[in-house]
Amino acid sequence: MMLRLLLALALFPGLAAAGPVRFEFKLEKDDVLAVDKYQDIRIQENGEQKSREEKNRIVLKVSDSTPSGAVMEGLFHTYTRSPRLVGEYRRDRDFNSRFIFQKNGENVVSDDYVMPNLRGLPTFPDKELSAGDKWQAPGLETMDFGSTKIKIPLNVAYQFTGVTHLPEDSKLSQDAPEIQYVYTFHKAISDPRVPFKMIVGHSADRLWFDTNAGVPIFDTNRLTYTFYMRDGQILRMAYRIDSWWKKTRRARPEDRQEIVTDVNRQIAENPNVTVHQTDEGVVLNLNAILFDVDSANLSEQARGDLDRVAEILRKYPDREIRVSGHTDSTGGAAHNVKLSEDRARSVVQNLGKRTGIDSKRFSYRGYGSTKPAADNSTADGRAKNRRVEILIVTD
Repeated sequence: MMLRLLLALALFPGLAAAGPVRFEFKLEKDDVLAVDKYQDIRIQENGEQKSREEKNRIVLKVSDSTPSGAVMEGLFHTYTRSPRLVGEYRRDRDFNSRFIFQKNGENVVSDDYVMPNLRGLPTFPDKELSAGDKWQAPGLETMDFGSTKIKIPLNVAYQFTGVTHLPEDSKLSQDAPEIQYVYTFHKAISDPRVPFKMIVGHSADRLWFDTNAGVPIFDTNRLTYTFYMRDGQILRMAYRIDSWWKKTRRARPEDRQEIVTDVNRQIAENPNVTVHQTDEGVVLNLNAILFDVDSANLSEQARGDLDRVAEILRKYPDREIRVSGHTDSTGGAAHNVKLSEDRARSVVQNLGKRTGIDSKRFSYRGYGSTKPAADNSTADGRAKNRRVEILIVTD
């Protein structure tokens, strides 16, 4: 019998038993917690099937820490494309947040902030756990509809399943302690400003945790919502959400300067590309020579410039790349935003083909004339404002 058990554990590492394990988040001042989320969304509305993809880049910095937890400050970036697998990701919205992250996973979040919208998941008991142990803990899901915030209390059921192998989709070949948790809710909505009168949700999650680092490694979630609308229609949304977690220390200015120095060396003889660093990373600035006047079609010279940029980006295949388009103040505001967005998308399309980097690493957004780099009252200033910026994210 013992020989059979040993053979089973050797052939199927997911069956490996774990000794007593204590789960807790370990976050100290100047730590950076980064989470990359990918969401595959299927939508059924009025009998019509639709789809969408979203990715979220969450970067939270620990501004202070206490014996019970950490004060987190940072940004939740959201990106979308629809339908799924078609086109490029558009940078959608950014959410600032500041909250307390307790060691057991509970969050204390002011109503001033939308994110995190899932709070207290996962929450750990204050004791060591063995494989098979189960527990329950409260959680909270929030949804914002304009000035109306819906709060949905959750009762979450957890189980520590033992040390298992991370799934193939994670692209991480390792074993780690795994927790599974589920919850279901039915929430009636009386506020007439909200377009639905009832929401039903079900969530099932598998999460792998690095107990030494004190943060998750990867989790995969299956989530469904059914919205019962006030006009009698029913809207169903099914999500597959995969999340990669990483804890680092704040990027030092000298770390970013190394990238700046390396990039400057590669563009030394190219006056059409400049480089500088920001709090988020290293920015390559491409001027208006990329495009003809009032056009998003890349010029022949631009293609040569982008060849050099592609060489640079290929050295950083695991970095997030954000492309932003900008115009001068001539022309209408709506036209400028559309033109800048089209130009940023053209650059993303071109670089995606040239670098071979996963499309999930790229996103684009157009800002029109809202973020000038120089004075729009002069011809030289307007020329500097007609630009595309490529951010290599370091935080």
